[in-house]
Amino acid sequence: MAHRFSRHAACAAAVALALFSAGAASAQRDAATPSRGEERTAEGLLARTGDGSFGPVKFDSRDAPFGLRNNNWVSLKGPNLEGRWPGQTGANSQSFARFDDPIHAVRGFIELIRYYQEKHGARSAAAIMRRYSPAGDCSGAPSIPASERRDGGGCPENETIAPVTAVRAAQAAGLKPTDDMALFGPAGEIRHPDRLRALLDAVVTQELGAKHCPQPPKGESWIGCRVDDAAFNRAVELYGRQKGPTEEVVSR
Repeated sequence: MAHRFSRHAACAAAVALALFSAGAASAQRDAATPSRGEERTAEGLLARTGDGSFGPVKFDSRDAPFGLRNNNWVSLKGPNLEGRWPGQTGANSQSFARFDDPIHAVRGFIELIRYYQEKHGARSAAAIMRRYSPAGDCSGAPSIPASERRDGGGCPENETIAPVTAVRAAQAAGLKPTDDMALFGPAGEIRHPDRLRALLDAVVTQELGAKHCPQPPKGESWIGCRVDDAAFNRAVELYGRQKGPTEEVVSR
């Protein structure tokens, strides 16, 4: 299921909404892989260490997931229409976007979540993540091992219980998965940046997978990766400058 929108003329970089899939994140590859075996650091992204502190995420450019290699930690897709997300430089064969800076992907994620609230009434972590992770994609399904999740996997449990990503995000925000997160005001302003940050970090953790973002054992719901303060604040600043009314073009 994909949900798309175009921006008004004031936001000339018309974009398409995204379909996310945590299972695809670990499997996607493209021809634009950097030099073999080069170790890189994901600037602005931190991973939980054994003592509970957070340190820089390092990855091998040869076999890291697409999201790390192409500055798209949230697996944003585009373009589906004629436009691109601001800062997008291309896309792979599955339409996952490439960005020149991960801040643009985070900004796009904020825009997407605002759209979910405004156009679809998705206000709780559970409602947001069910739209982000349709049941058929198996994303966040507790009974499906991460290595077996895939597009179209068929996970009816995601229709009856809150996806694990929603549970993690809600707990980090001090809420229940079905509580209203009240993320945005009527003009699109961010009302609870701490809650938005929790949702973002939970999605990044799920999308990039256990190799780079530690996953909590069953029964625990800590978050394995977090976007650092400077990166998050820059994305919020960009969102404040670029946000505008949206209009749904296609919903299927």
